[in-house]
Amino acid sequence: MKDFSERDVRRHYDLLQHDPELGLTELRAMDGANVIGIGLFDNEEDFVLECERYNGLGELRTSVNPRSLNVLDDYGGLKNKMRTLFTEVTQEEDIAYVTGVALPGLGDLTEDARRFRRDVSALYGREVLFPLDEPIEIAPGQHGEIADKIAEWFFGESEFSRVLLAQFTNVMGTALQEGGWFRRRTRFRKYRPYVLEGITAQILSGLSDGDSEADE
Repeated sequence: MKDFSERDVRRHYDLLQHDPELGLTELRAMDGANVIGIGLFDNEEDFVLECERYNGLGELRTSVNPRSLNVLDDYGGLKNKMRTLFTEVTQEEDIAYVTGVALPGLGDLTEDARRFRRDVSALYGREVLFPLDEPIEIAPGQHGEIADKIAEWFFGESEFSRVLLAQFTNVMGTALQEGGWFRRRTRFRKYRPYVLEGITAQILSGLSDGDSEADE
Protein backbone atom coordinates (compact mmCIF):
# COMPACT_ATOMS: atom_id res chain seq x y z
CA MET A 1 0.00 0.00 0.00
CA LYS A 2 1.24 3.48 -0.84
CA ASP A 3 1.66 5.93 2.05
CA PHE A 4 -0.18 8.85 0.36
CA SER A 5 -3.62 9.17 -1.24
CA GLU A 6 -4.37 12.52 -2.85
CA ARG A 7 -8.02 11.52 -3.26
CA ASP A 8 -8.49 10.99 0.47
CA VAL A 9 -6.66 14.22 1.35
CA ARG A 10 -9.01 16.15 -0.94
CA ARG A 11 -12.06 14.41 0.46
CA HIS A 12 -10.99 15.29 3.98
CA TYR A 13 -10.40 18.93 3.05
CA ASP A 14 -13.86 19.15 1.46
CA LEU A 15 -15.51 17.77 4.61
CA LEU A 16 -13.91 20.54 6.69
CA GLN A 17 -15.86 23.24 4.77
CA HIS A 18 -13.21 25.89 5.48
CA ASP A 19 -14.39 28.70 3.24
CA PRO A 20 -11.59 31.33 3.03
CA GLU A 21 -14.02 33.94 4.35
CA LEU A 22 -14.42 31.91 7.55
CA GLY A 23 -10.72 31.47 8.23
CA LEU A 24 -7.69 29.27 7.66
CA THR A 25 -7.03 25.56 7.79
CA GLU A 26 -4.21 24.78 10.21
CA LEU A 27 -1.98 21.87 9.21
CA ARG A 28 0.51 20.38 11.65
CA ALA A 29 3.30 17.86 11.33
CA MET A 30 3.83 16.01 14.59
CA ASP A 31 6.66 13.87 15.91
CA GLY A 32 4.80 12.02 18.63
CA ALA A 33 3.40 14.76 20.88
CA ASN A 34 5.81 17.39 19.53
CA VAL A 35 4.99 19.94 16.84
CA ILE A 36 7.65 20.05 14.11
CA GLY A 37 5.90 22.04 11.37
CA ILE A 38 2.85 24.27 10.86
CA GLY A 39 1.05 25.88 7.92
CA LEU A 40 -2.11 28.00 7.57
CA PHE A 41 -4.08 27.48 4.35
CA ASP A 42 -6.86 29.29 2.50
CA ASN A 43 -7.15 26.92 -0.47
CA GLU A 44 -7.26 23.21 -1.26
CA GLU A 45 -4.43 23.03 -3.80
CA ASP A 46 -1.73 24.38 -1.49
CA PHE A 47 -3.05 22.26 1.37
CA VAL A 48 -2.75 19.08 -0.73
CA LEU A 49 0.70 20.01 -2.05
CA GLU A 50 2.07 20.60 1.45
CA CYS A 51 0.49 17.40 2.76
CA GLU A 52 2.38 15.53 0.06
CA ARG A 53 5.64 17.45 0.68
CA TYR A 54 5.56 16.74 4.42
CA ASN A 55 4.12 13.25 4.10
CA GLY A 56 6.24 10.81 6.07
CA LEU A 57 8.24 13.55 7.80
CA GLY A 58 5.73 13.57 10.65
CA GLU A 59 2.14 12.64 11.44
CA LEU A 60 -0.08 15.17 9.64
CA ARG A 61 -3.02 16.62 11.54
CA THR A 62 -5.52 19.27 10.48
CA SER A 63 -7.81 21.63 12.36
CA VAL A 64 -11.47 20.64 12.42
CA ASN A 65 -12.50 24.32 12.61
CA PRO A 66 -10.93 27.25 10.73
CA ARG A 67 -8.50 29.61 12.45
CA SER A 68 -9.08 33.37 12.34
CA LEU A 69 -7.42 35.36 9.57
CA ASN A 70 -6.03 37.58 12.33
CA VAL A 71 -3.44 34.87 13.07
CA LEU A 72 -1.62 36.00 9.92
CA ASP A 73 -0.80 39.32 11.61
CA ASP A 74 1.84 37.44 13.61
CA TYR A 75 2.41 34.41 11.39
CA GLY A 76 2.07 35.63 7.80
CA GLY A 77 4.98 33.43 6.75
CA LEU A 78 2.84 30.35 7.38
CA LYS A 79 0.23 31.24 4.77
CA ASN A 80 -0.16 28.34 2.33
CA LYS A 81 3.25 26.95 3.28
CA MET A 82 4.51 24.57 5.96
CA ARG A 83 7.36 25.92 8.06
CA THR A 84 9.52 24.27 10.68
CA LEU A 85 8.11 25.31 14.06
CA PHE A 86 8.15 23.73 17.49
CA THR A 87 5.43 25.75 19.21
CA GLU A 88 1.70 26.48 19.09
CA VAL A 89 0.55 29.41 16.95
CA THR A 90 -3.23 29.30 17.60
CA GLN A 91 -5.57 28.76 20.52
CA GLU A 92 -9.31 28.45 21.06
CA GLU A 93 -9.78 32.23 20.99
CA ASP A 94 -8.52 32.21 17.37
CA ILE A 95 -11.62 30.35 16.21
CA ALA A 96 -14.48 32.51 14.94
CA TYR A 97 -16.59 29.76 13.34
CA VAL A 98 -17.40 26.12 14.01
CA THR A 99 -17.86 24.12 10.79
CA GLY A 100 -17.69 20.60 12.20
CA VAL A 101 -17.25 18.42 15.26
CA ALA A 102 -14.97 15.37 15.58
CA LEU A 103 -15.76 12.73 18.18
CA PRO A 104 -13.83 9.63 19.33
CA GLY A 105 -16.75 7.38 18.39
CA LEU A 106 -20.53 7.02 18.22
CA GLY A 107 -21.06 5.59 21.69
CA ASP A 108 -22.88 7.42 24.50
CA LEU A 109 -24.45 10.01 22.20
CA THR A 110 -27.87 11.58 22.67
CA GLU A 111 -30.77 10.30 20.60
CA ASP A 112 -30.73 13.51 18.52
CA ALA A 113 -27.04 13.05 17.64
CA ARG A 114 -27.39 9.35 16.87
CA ARG A 115 -29.98 10.11 14.17
CA PHE A 116 -27.12 11.40 12.01
CA ARG A 117 -24.80 8.42 12.49
CA ARG A 118 -25.43 6.92 9.03
CA ASP A 119 -24.39 10.13 7.28
CA VAL A 120 -21.16 10.92 9.14
CA SER A 121 -17.70 9.99 7.88
CA ALA A 122 -15.57 7.64 9.95
CA LEU A 123 -11.94 8.70 10.02
CA TYR A 124 -8.82 6.93 11.25
CA GLY A 125 -9.38 4.67 14.23
CA ARG A 126 -12.86 5.14 15.66
CA GLU A 127 -13.02 8.91 15.14
CA VAL A 128 -16.07 10.34 13.34
CA LEU A 129 -16.67 13.76 11.78
CA PHE A 130 -19.97 15.65 11.92
CA PRO A 131 -19.95 18.41 9.22
CA LEU A 132 -22.43 21.16 10.16
CA ASP A 133 -24.91 22.40 7.57
CA GLU A 134 -24.31 26.03 8.62
CA PRO A 135 -21.24 27.46 10.36
CA ILE A 136 -21.72 28.58 13.95
CA GLU A 137 -20.32 32.07 14.44
CA ILE A 138 -18.58 32.70 17.75
CA ALA A 139 -18.56 36.18 19.25
CA PRO A 140 -15.59 37.25 21.41
CA GLY A 141 -15.87 35.67 24.85
CA GLN A 142 -18.51 33.18 23.70
CA HIS A 143 -16.23 30.18 23.12
CA GLY A 144 -17.06 28.45 26.40
CA GLU A 145 -20.80 28.87 25.93
CA ILE A 146 -20.71 27.52 22.38
CA ALA A 147 -18.48 24.59 23.36
CA ASP A 148 -20.83 23.72 26.22
CA LYS A 149 -23.87 23.94 23.92
CA ILE A 150 -22.24 21.59 21.40
CA ALA A 151 -21.25 19.12 24.12
CA GLU A 152 -24.76 19.18 25.57
CA TRP A 153 -26.34 18.37 22.20
CA PHE A 154 -23.98 15.46 21.61
CA PHE A 155 -23.69 14.03 25.11
CA GLY A 156 -26.55 15.43 27.18
CA GLU A 157 -26.06 17.37 30.40
CA SER A 158 -23.08 15.38 31.69
CA GLU A 159 -20.65 17.75 33.41
CA PHE A 160 -17.74 15.53 32.30
CA SER A 161 -18.42 15.97 28.58
CA ARG A 162 -16.39 18.53 26.66
CA VAL A 163 -15.87 19.32 22.98
CA LEU A 164 -12.68 21.20 22.15
CA LEU A 165 -13.27 23.84 19.49
CA ALA A 166 -9.54 23.84 18.65
CA GLN A 167 -9.46 20.10 18.00
CA PHE A 168 -7.39 18.35 15.31
CA THR A 169 -7.78 15.11 13.36
CA ASN A 170 -5.33 13.02 11.37
CA VAL A 171 -5.34 13.95 7.69
CA MET A 172 -6.86 11.04 5.81
CA GLY A 173 -4.61 9.60 3.13
CA THR A 174 -1.29 10.47 4.80
CA ALA A 175 1.49 8.33 6.22
CA LEU A 176 1.30 6.68 9.61
CA GLN A 177 4.40 7.11 11.74
CA GLU A 178 4.28 3.50 12.88
CA GLY A 179 2.57 1.94 9.89
CA GLY A 180 3.62 -1.44 8.56
CA TRP A 181 3.62 -2.79 5.01
CA PHE A 182 -0.14 -3.37 4.99
CA ARG A 183 -1.05 -0.28 7.02
CA ARG A 184 1.07 2.61 5.83
CA ARG A 185 -1.44 5.46 5.78
CA THR A 186 -4.61 6.74 7.41
CA ARG A 187 -7.79 5.76 5.60
CA PHE A 188 -11.48 6.55 5.81
CA ARG A 189 -13.31 3.72 7.53
CA LYS A 190 -16.43 5.21 5.95
CA TYR A 191 -16.66 8.24 3.65
CA ARG A 192 -19.88 10.21 3.33
CA PRO A 193 -19.76 13.49 1.34
CA TYR A 194 -22.67 15.03 3.26
CA VAL A 195 -23.34 18.00 5.45
CA LEU A 196 -25.90 17.25 8.15
CA GLU A 197 -29.08 19.18 7.41
CA GLY A 198 -30.64 20.84 10.45
CA ILE A 199 -27.84 20.00 12.87
CA THR A 200 -26.72 23.60 13.46
CA ALA A 201 -30.20 24.80 14.39
CA GLN A 202 -30.61 21.87 16.78
CA ILE A 203 -27.30 22.58 18.50
CA LEU A 204 -28.05 26.28 18.89
CA SER A 205 -31.65 25.92 20.04
CA GLY A 206 -32.06 27.78 23.30
CA LEU A 207 -29.38 30.41 22.73
CA SER A 208 -30.66 33.95 23.09
CA ASP A 209 -31.35 35.97 19.94
CA GLY A 210 -28.26 37.65 18.55
CA ASP A 211 -25.80 35.21 20.13
CA SER A 212 -24.98 33.74 16.72
CA GLU A 213 -25.86 34.69 13.18
CA ALA A 214 -26.27 31.01 12.42
CA ASP A 215 -29.18 30.93 14.88
CA GLU A 216 -31.21 33.54 13.01
